[in-house]
Amino acid sequence: MAEDEIEEMLEDKKKKSAESEEVDREALDKIVDRMADKYKKEGILREDEIPEKTKELRKIMRGERQYGVGEKSAKELKRFENPLIKVFGKIYTVFESPIEKITGLLEKTLGRGLERNLVAARMNYSSEQYLTLSFIASIVISLISLAMGLALNFLGIGSMLMSILIAILMIPLVLGFSLLIPKSRAEKIGNEVEKQMPFALRHMSIEIRAGVGIYETMNSIAKSNYGRLSEGFEWVLGQIEKGVTTEDALEAWSERTRSQDVRRVVGHLTRAIRTGGSLSSIMAEIAEDVSFERRQKIEDFAEKLNLLGLFLMMIAIVFPVMIAILTSIGSVPALQQYLGMFAIFTPTFLMLVFFVIVPSFLLLFIFYVKSSDPGSF
Repeated sequence: MAEDEIEEMLEDKKKKSAESEEVDREALDKIVDRMADKYKKEGILREDEIPEKTKELRKIMRGERQYGVGEKSAKELKRFENPLIKVFGKIYTVFESPIEKITGLLEKTLGRGLERNLVAARMNYSSEQYLTLSFIASIVISLISLAMGLALNFLGIGSMLMSILIAILMIPLVLGFSLLIPKSRAEKIGNEVEKQMPFALRHMSIEIRAGVGIYETMNSIAKSNYGRLSEGFEWVLGQIEKGVTTEDALEAWSERTRSQDVRRVVGHLTRAIRTGGSLSSIMAEIAEDVSFERRQKIEDFAEKLNLLGLFLMMIAIVFPVMIAILTSIGSVPALQQYLGMFAIFTPTFLMLVFFVIVPSFLLLFIFYVKSSDPGSF
């Protein structure tokens, strides 16, 4: 009997949650329709733009898509002002069907995270557009490398098989590297914000202690020379002027900035604003915590550089020299019949190591070091 009652209660809860969700969706649809009518009357939207814009608004309000990156199609790439992107856009229109299938598969696995990184990196592309650009770039670079390999082969340098292998390897290498760019830029912006955070928080603490309001304090930070942090507060003020509450605007800024410190600071600020706590003392304490954590990050990075230096020496010096020695041994005719294991160490393989593998590792190493650098005060 008790089990039947529990099952009935669970069914009732499911029905109520489904009904409330349906009501919420209906309410959101009504809000979106009213906004569309208003924009149409004010001349902001044309008749043909309404269906697309209302669909986009519904997705944003339901949380199905991140605010900040529009649902832009890859077809719009040919309308960009950048001549290179225009060319890539035209290539996409010619080979739309195969490219769309490949980028569609990539978007299913990478789309959500990539979209967040694009917003945080302030890159004005949708995930579909960026994946399309990255894939076309990888194909173009692969074809260029193949053409160069065939030209060298025609001159008697290298082999056809090696040229094809290098061209095939270029596709995942370029695609992977391009997908790291938004994340790297987002982390760089977050790092620049964190760098200025302690000074800006002390600035805000002093002004609030002097009796200045939170809005005026944020306006002062936006007009000061705090780099990306000033830009962030300027964006927050812009959202507040549009009618968004201070707490929601700050939380939206923390979402579009890849920084744990920013999220923690915004969490403390929003709680203090809602509960009426002492903002001045809270900001001073957070400034000290952020300063201490940045010092720890810089010390950890300095220690990590010792190991990275050893790794760089192995890749840039020891590995190429070792391959060159093994190639020299494998090239001796008298030893070839006894040392079959050295057959792979040919002059072609040596060229691949010197001109493709080692430079690729060095580029990735430089990229990793620059992206991992927490900066200094």
